[in-house]
Amino acid sequence: MKKTILLSMTIFLLLACETGVKYQEKSNEPLLSGIVERSDNGNSYQSSMNEKTGKKSFTKIFSNSAQPGYYLQMAVFKKNRPNKQFLEPLDKSSFNYIVLNKSSTDYVLIGPYLSYNLAKSNVSLVKSNLGKRTFVVQVLRP
Repeated sequence: MKKTILLSMTIFLLLACETGVKYQEKSNEPLLSGIVERSDNGNSYQSSMNEKTGKKSFTKIFSNSAQPGYYLQMAVFKKNRPNKQFLEPLDKSSFNYIVLNKSSTDYVLIGPYLSYNLAKSNVSLVKSNLGKRTFVVQVLRP
């Protein structure tokens, strides 16, 4: 009797899990994700907008060394490290920044900020003070 009840409950649970998944229709339209795209000038980067939801997506970077939170990504260096000439305006400004090395790529990040909205509100301030376009990224612990 117990085996029958246990077996029927297991089958019921499996069927209930399967019915919760909705069928998603595939479309030929490209989906823009949070993948970072290079802008025309080569130094600054921008995030992509998800066309289906209309919300701005942001990149997540997993790191053990950096403090978790929201940052403004100013640049990415894949071949070389950022030089003193590039970092000098940041040193003179009042912004806190880090250079995060993640799998042979250096990220120049301004922050951390406690929330996405707080980081987003500082995008125009960074652009006016440093003349660089930035966007919000989130640094998480793996």
